[in-house]
Amino acid sequence: MIELEKYFNKVCFDDIKFSQDTNGFVRWGDRLIVNKEGEAFPKIDKSIEIAIIGVEEDRNAINNKGCSLSANKVREYFYQLYPQDDKIKIIDLGNLKQGNQVKDTYFALADVMKDLFERMILPIVIGGSNDVAIGAYKGYANIGQIINIFNLDARFDLISDTEPTTNENFLHEILCSEPNYLFDYTHAGYQTYFVDNNALKLLDNLRFERLRLGEIQSNLEAVEPMVRDADMVMIDMNCVRASDSPCSSSPHGLYGEQLCKIVNYAGMSDKLSSICFFENNPTKDVNDRSSQIIAHSLYYFIDGYLWRKNDFPYRDKENYYKFNVLIDNEDIVFYKSKKSDRWWVEVPCSSETRIKYLHHYLVPCTYQDYVCATNGEVPDRWLIAYKKMNL
Repeated sequence: MIELEKYFNKVCFDDIKFSQDTNGFVRWGDRLIVNKEGEAFPKIDKSIEIAIIGVEEDRNAINNKGCSLSANKVREYFYQLYPQDDKIKIIDLGNLKQGNQVKDTYFALADVMKDLFERMILPIVIGGSNDVAIGAYKGYANIGQIINIFNLDARFDLISDTEPTTNENFLHEILCSEPNYLFDYTHAGYQTYFVDNNALKLLDNLRFERLRLGEIQSNLEAVEPMVRDADMVMIDMNCVRASDSPCSSSPHGLYGEQLCKIVNYAGMSDKLSSICFFENNPTKDVNDRSSQIIAHSLYYFIDGYLWRKNDFPYRDKENYYKFNVLIDNEDIVFYKSKKSDRWWVEVPCSSETRIKYLHHYLVPCTYQDYVCATNGEVPDRWLIAYKKMNL
């Protein structure tokens, strides 16, 4: 374990304008365990389940200087919200100290993430520019865990693989780094007119999934299995339309309540172990609406977390209904949770591959995928995973 205290600046309640409720009501600012200015660094014991990390880093942000101010502004509104539960323990570690170089900030975040994973604590990262995701990803690499990433972003940050790394090309370092710990990557909410066809082809060639904004708008529930399959969720706030989130660069995008619903899905997933919010810029905001959306998203993430059912199938299969569907002499096995009614489909592979991809050979799906399979249609998500594991 590392000395977390050395990595963080303390939270000043005066800066985030938080004070006790005059009526004595308890809000998150009262309930959180906070690395607070003027007090000793809090003890981190096994009862803590979630940790909030602010990252004041925007040196690699092109055209979005000021997003480093996001964490404290989000705190200003999240601290005012009323808790859903009086049992869950959440710690706010404060803001990560900025490194001499941006890469030093990445490495510091990776060290902190690794430490939290080893303590079985789920990190919520509030950036900062979205290249900070490199540090979050390296946290998984530091523990040798192969992961799935779900990225909610209006654009593909793949414009160039040349130095220096910026918030507009950082995905190259995650998708193409060696050794690579990425099994699957899903890019959701992209707007086609912002995306080069070569970027689409690259994702297709890598057998990664993508979902346009219009597809989400027409069927929000289709996002749930993709989010449930993720270990790490990344959210660029430009995925939200500017009328809801004024710091957004696009007039089109998700509604604020749609973002909250997707984040709620993430909270409910037993597999998910971190979530990150990037590119919120208080200097471009109007009435702090963008920061308030993130604060509300945190509320819905915690709400989803409280509804976790511990029904990820590899743990306890007797609590599932099992359905076999034969398609072209291939036996496709579906599982339905008796706890949550959620569905998974099993990807056949060797025992060695199953051990290596313990978190990945059971792919989240929907009841509609099962219905399609009974009609002879192989689920797309099953086919993509099958090719990755067997070809």
